[in-house]
Amino acid sequence: MKKLAIIGVTGSIGRQAVDVIEKYPERFSLTMISAHSDKEKLIEIAERHKVPVVCFTGKIPFHASELSYPCTVITGDSALSVASEKADYDVFLNAVVGIAALEPTLIAMKKGARIALSNKEMLVCAGEYVMAQAQKLKSEIIPVDSEHSAIFQCLSAGRKQDVDRLIITSSGGAFRDIPLAELDNIAPERALAHPNWNMGKKITIDCATMVNKGFEVIEAKYLFDIPFDRIDAVLHRESIVHSMVRFRDGSTVAQLSDPDMRLPIQYALTYPERIPSPVGSPALPYSLTFAPIDKKRYPCFGLMLEAGRLGGLYPSALLAADSVLVPAYLEGKIKYSDIPRILSCVLENFSLSGSYDLVDVLNINSDVEKYTRKVVAL
Repeated sequence: MKKLAIIGVTGSIGRQAVDVIEKYPERFSLTMISAHSDKEKLIEIAERHKVPVVCFTGKIPFHASELSYPCTVITGDSALSVASEKADYDVFLNAVVGIAALEPTLIAMKKGARIALSNKEMLVCAGEYVMAQAQKLKSEIIPVDSEHSAIFQCLSAGRKQDVDRLIITSSGGAFRDIPLAELDNIAPERALAHPNWNMGKKITIDCATMVNKGFEVIEAKYLFDIPFDRIDAVLHRESIVHSMVRFRDGSTVAQLSDPDMRLPIQYALTYPERIPSPVGSPALPYSLTFAPIDKKRYPCFGLMLEAGRLGGLYPSALLAADSVLVPAYLEGKIKYSDIPRILSCVLENFSLSGSYDLVDVLNINSDVEKYTRKVVAL
């Protein structure tokens, strides 16, 4: 039986991971869980699985007495790191949004756990450092994102030196068919209606702007050690092909499945074994379409690629700005068209090339978040 830690257990990925392990109670045991805001859901999951280490990073009080069984409850600003150090686990699922999960994940690496990685921000901000640590510690990282899980699976078809290109697919998000003239003032509610996937609010907006796809290209560069100019992204409306790998002999290997995150989650938990999944196979017959990504419709995608090419702390800066802009858009404080405009301002107003360390990453995130809040308030 595998002992599993899930940080971010009450979010979209965390809940779906719980759904997966509850299908196989003889295979998985939850030994540590964390949440930041949804205390009620955290308690519900903890009670159901009698989780021995429960972590809550929110501001409201949380005590062990709120649970009906004896366990360790850890709270406070450093709770994630303390819990990650204290708990016993074989697999560490990072399902937290943001760079707060960086230190806990490094702790899990040092403990020899498999890292099931759903967190994009960690690699976008500090990919070079994280992968260097993984190599040094001989840590196993299995991606949970459907696109990177697909690439991971496709790469098994050949040798790394024979890889020509990685090809990441994108559904195009909720606004792929909206006339460009309507996008300026489009309501957030429409952005949350993703045509194919059921996800959290933040990532659904990032899919609509295609900021998310830019993150994924940068993430793929570090995860698979493939040069930035050999990673492509294409529009694929059906969300059946999740990524492809083209080899130098001209062969292209693709991974196909229904758009359901439970499949890549389960794969990351059980690899290299494949076990029956609650997710069905795509129904035949079906048609598959592919098209270039329209940079006019998705200016944020172009900005993210530019940040990736510039390197240094530019990806961190855009990630920090986006973390402010998406909630501002959802709350009606800015228009949809303000998102690329302000991201562009960040690229223009910060000089962020060159080498960096983790302190620099944290500092630039703080500086850019403050700058973005000021711009939003204007």
